[in-house]
Amino acid sequence: MKLNEMIQVALELAGLDELPEDSAAIYDTGRDVRRVLAGIDGGAAELSIAHQLGFDCLALHHPAGNIRTGVDDLYVRDHLKKMLECGVEPNHAWKLAESRREQMRHRSHSANRDTVRGLAKLLDVAAVGLHTPADMLAERYVQQRMDALTAAKPLCTLRDVTEELMKIREYREALGNQQPEIWAGTPDTYAGRIYVEMYGVGAPSAEEYIACADAGVGTFICMHVKEDVLAEVKKHGKANIVVAGHMASDSLGFNQILDAWESRGVEVVRVNGIV
Repeated sequence: MKLNEMIQVALELAGLDELPEDSAAIYDTGRDVRRVLAGIDGGAAELSIAHQLGFDCLALHHPAGNIRTGVDDLYVRDHLKKMLECGVEPNHAWKLAESRREQMRHRSHSANRDTVRGLAKLLDVAAVGLHTPADMLAERYVQQRMDALTAAKPLCTLRDVTEELMKIREYREALGNQQPEIWAGTPDTYAGRIYVEMYGVGAPSAEEYIACADAGVGTFICMHVKEDVLAEVKKHGKANIVVAGHMASDSLGFNQILDAWESRGVEVVRVNGIV
């Protein structure tokens, strides 16, 4: 397959028409690809290994700085969409999402945008970074599992939630102490309405979580959460937070893309964080 065809497969799986701003066709998308070295993160070392071992392409989940402008727009679009899905009033949701625009723009402004592209060109190894498409796939898969759980057991608890997550291979085989954990709530707490939050460039702010909790969300399942945000959600006292795990969640989404490539005859070797 050509790399641009592989990118199209990823977009179709995620239900997207084009690459989001936090993803990138980094170098040589017209190349025929037979062998892919894939990792959650990557840079010079992975490119060098790919070159030395005869891989045609390096595929990353986190694009290592090679993001395009407009990430602030992506944040606002995605987080606004999610808050509206949770039932937050449109005017309130807009103000909360818009308040992060400048922060995201400043973060993007300071990024090294050539950490992979220049080396890929030098070594002549095709490269692609797929962030939001993979995260969307992970979120969709986990949400479907949680919807089925609550349909079968409306008064399910956080213990039920974590047990359901542990039925998923990537969470069950997560390295070290990175398996799903309850960070707000207790195992016997009723979950209520479960909302899975895994894509959108950055994690929600405390104000976003609280607005969604006030709109009726009982439990959030996320990849990760900052301590100050967690403290505010606990102080608010309405919602539970289950942290599914970053690397395992990234792997859950990215593996769906990699599996699709393999089904089309591309050899994929997984390294650097993929469970």
